[in-house]
Amino acid sequence: MKILLTTYFYLPHVGGLSTYVDVLRKELEAMGHHVDVFAHHPDMKKYYMPNNGRYLDKAKLKDPIYDKIYGYYDTNMKHVDPWIRWRDIERYCFEAAAAAFDLTKYDLIHTQDIVSTRALWRVKPKSTPLIATIHGCLAEEFLYTGEITGKDTLKWKYIAAEEFYGAVSSDMTIVPTQWLKNLLIDEFGVAEHKLKVIPYGIDIKSFKKRLQQHVDLPVKEGHKVFICPARLVTIKGHKYLLDALARLKQVRSDWICFLLGNGPCRNELLVQRQALGLEQHVEFLGDRNDVPSILGRGDIFVLPSIQDNLPFSVMEAQAAGKPIVVSNAGGIPEMVTHEETGLISPVGESEQMFKNLLRLMEDRDLRKRIGEQARRWAIQQWSTHTLMQRTMDVYSSVINQHLVTKGGE
Repeated sequence: MKILLTTYFYLPHVGGLSTYVDVLRKELEAMGHHVDVFAHHPDMKKYYMPNNGRYLDKAKLKDPIYDKIYGYYDTNMKHVDPWIRWRDIERYCFEAAAAAFDLTKYDLIHTQDIVSTRALWRVKPKSTPLIATIHGCLAEEFLYTGEITGKDTLKWKYIAAEEFYGAVSSDMTIVPTQWLKNLLIDEFGVAEHKLKVIPYGIDIKSFKKRLQQHVDLPVKEGHKVFICPARLVTIKGHKYLLDALARLKQVRSDWICFLLGNGPCRNELLVQRQALGLEQHVEFLGDRNDVPSILGRGDIFVLPSIQDNLPFSVMEAQAAGKPIVVSNAGGIPEMVTHEETGLISPVGESEQMFKNLLRLMEDRDLRKRIGEQARRWAIQQWSTHTLMQRTMDVYSSVINQHLVTKGGE
């Protein structure tokens, strides 16, 4: 088959969506399928296909669309916030760009977010099956970050409509967790039959090779190493981790925590680190392409998210056999069983996270047991074979539905 994987977001980037697309592309190609990837270029000034070098300058589309959309709003709906106008413009631009790349040649389209799903559904050939994978909930994220101030606002009503139409504008929508499925049903009114839960997968064999690569880290002898690989954004909850580490410092000082990733909260977190006197204990390593090898040097993995779906970082920590300390945000409790494959604390409760870290530091047998049980769980649950078997079942089902529909016309 000729398959198009597409997302509104730029590729490649640090995050689960980018990892998922990369895994899916490699596995599909290994099965003999031709795969194109269509996304924003990292400079956000072009739409492109990174696998074949084709691109389209965004300005050529955006300038005339911008004039038409803003003219319409100024004439008919002056009250509408520029934030909403911008989101409309971006979707229309993505639609036009996708259509310019000739969608008629694909046997199946697989979108990766609510914007690309709605856009491709509107411009693709009617006969072409479209599968969507939704990797999170933007509407809820905007509430956490303060970009949307409440559910009584026009912004919320708009993004809630985006969530709904992004989830239903497909022949089938895949979600990685039961948590996200329930959220889309309960909060946004998506019909249950439109949603299929398929957890992510990782190439564990390839990951283990990277895990064993050497990396130099500034670690004092005898110190325990905490690893937290996550974008420095509000929903990852780093401020609660720093509070927990400040409590830990009052009890023990033989540890260091490495924060891997970058983002808009970096300066705020640097200020908090200084205020808590953690300069000697918390290191910001920024974006890294050697996360597995750094994880291999760690003793304990920690992720303090206040909202999350099915983070690849947890999957990798489990595959590495690391003891895990996490919050109970989103789909994480579907990945980690308390006392068996990790220790879980309630979202935002730094005191309990501190206790979990301290407990693992002080109990070598517990670290070993939880790490080993996490490793066995990862091998069983996160294999790419399982991911692709489930995904291909959805592909086949949707393609067959289209054939039946076509035959009945």
